[in-house]
Amino acid sequence: MKTIYRIENEETMHGMWYRLDGTFDPFINRLTEGISKSLPMEFDERYSKGGRKWFSGCGNRKQMQSWFSTKDALELFKSGYRLFEFKSNQFVEEEFQTIFTREGIIEKREISLDTLWDIKGAAI
Repeated sequence: MKTIYRIENEETMHGMWYRLDGTFDPFINRLTEGISKSLPMEFDERYSKGGRKWFSGCGNRKQMQSWFSTKDALELFKSGYRLFEFKSNQFVEEEFQTIFTREGIIEKREISLDTLWDIKGAAI
């Protein structure tokens, strides 16, 4: 089992680069800083391995902080995105991300942005 962190819009299931249906729509480009917008997130077969949808997340808190600045996190929150902590038994750890399936989620909970970022007094 692995703990994975991910920011997503639970209502639309839109991530940073793709919509739930797999359409490329990089929401991250709408952020003021978008510190991880240059990450290579083009389509790859591994995101549909085994006939399942694999989602991108971070395997630890420090990695999340390297993907998103405090300003990014606050702007995402204001746009309906939330920070989630997943416990999954269906995942693949990669160098810069951990991918996982929804079917493998054992536990999911929303966590506060201040768990990872110092948001007190932060301005956007």
